[in-house]
Amino acid sequence: MARLTVAENADDRLYRQFLLRDTACNGKFLAGVLSTGIYCLPSCPARRPRRENVRFFRTPDQAEASGLRPCRRCRPDWFHRGAAWHESLYEVTVARLRSEPAGFRDIGAIARAAGVSRTALNDLFREHAHESPGSFLRRVRAEHAARLIRQGATPADAAAAAGFESASAFHEQFAARMAMTPGAYAALTGAREFRLKLPPRYRVREVLDFYGRDEQSVSERVNSDSLRKALLIDGAPSLVEVLFREGVAECRVDGADGYAGHRAASRMLGLDSDAVSFERQFASDPEFGGLIGRQRGLRIPLTPAPWEAMAWAIMGQQISVKAAVSLRRALIGAYGLPHSCGLRAHPAAEALVACTADDLRGLGFSRSKAEYLLAAAAAVASGQLPLDKWASARGDVSALRAARAMGAVRGIGPWTVQYVFLRAFGYADCLPAGDAGLAQGLELLRGERPDESSIRAMMARFAPYRSLATCHVWASLKGDRVE
Repeated sequence: MARLTVAENADDRLYRQFLLRDTACNGKFLAGVLSTGIYCLPSCPARRPRRENVRFFRTPDQAEASGLRPCRRCRPDWFHRGAAWHESLYEVTVARLRSEPAGFRDIGAIARAAGVSRTALNDLFREHAHESPGSFLRRVRAEHAARLIRQGATPADAAAAAGFESASAFHEQFAARMAMTPGAYAALTGAREFRLKLPPRYRVREVLDFYGRDEQSVSERVNSDSLRKALLIDGAPSLVEVLFREGVAECRVDGADGYAGHRAASRMLGLDSDAVSFERQFASDPEFGGLIGRQRGLRIPLTPAPWEAMAWAIMGQQISVKAAVSLRRALIGAYGLPHSCGLRAHPAAEALVACTADDLRGLGFSRSKAEYLLAAAAAVASGQLPLDKWASARGDVSALRAARAMGAVRGIGPWTVQYVFLRAFGYADCLPAGDAGLAQGLELLRGERPDESSIRAMMARFAPYRSLATCHVWASLKGDRVE
């Protein structure tokens, strides 16, 4: 009889912990709900059942042996299998979407293939891709169709193979993703000039500020309505020129084909940013709404090559923007390949592998910064960090897995990882919480300078759009600091 009393008291204590939804209890016990036939993690957000309907277990096997199934909201089976299994489920699901997007009519089909509920699928994609499953599927379909067009397929055949149900849906979604019609995209073969349709309220200023942050740049030239940038395309120095007109960007590429120029220009203009959804959700925010309203249409310009963003992030660690700009200029001047126009392309990681720390110290680098940059260059050149692959097929690899790989390289910390994901890959929910410019902008908004933990708390409301929220704060500094 005494044993029964002890067991009851122990379960009562577990029930009280279960009521608190404490994440620290995850892994210590599982709660089985007899009335629904499921078992949950202690932190599950679902409504709490009455005490008499709850039983407690140590492992999923014990719960399932009692006839219970895992909750599709908190996924206790995923938790107990570990992060690697969770990431693998995501990556396997994405690989199936990439290979045959036409085989998935809607989100329900993806959820069934993954063996999870729609809610769990949404959580899976938000965590590993910073994107909803629906947005991901639309993007994959457009990219699949674009790839087939580049290979010679007609737009109609490409649309059917990518799973678009109607010509109108294909044209609308393709144009939203590629900033031009499928027919215009097909005409890029051999083209050197093309036009990109800019989204409504597109803000040119932030693009020009980003690429014009160095008035003495040897890589870019920026005017009031245009920019020119030298860059490497397939290893050769090329030039992309963009002239901004009302509602369009007139682009010209020299040294590469139209498709490569289109990809570079689209990244440079930040056309993949979902500004509309962000503004719809947060323009009325009581604290940040005024700022967002004044900067409607802001997008996030990306670097043409992801290595350029990583190199800039490493050079900019713990120093002023002015000092980082000077280091970048010296690096490009010394190792960048020249284009015939006189501008130099940012050097690829491979170009720095043979350098020594002393070589970079001669350009003004500190010993540690030189070593960090060279360690990162070696990791990229060896394939340890396949930045180009991660950028060209965004989301194929779990963001968590890619972030761990980056963080394992000497000199790449959390701030650098977040910056690269934001500026090189275009992930939507990045927060470089330790950034001095972000702290400065928030101080101007709130009257006091926040520390890193306070920044995380303040910016949490903007998930899953913290990248755009961060760039709105940066842009509010009006050119004092351009990340």
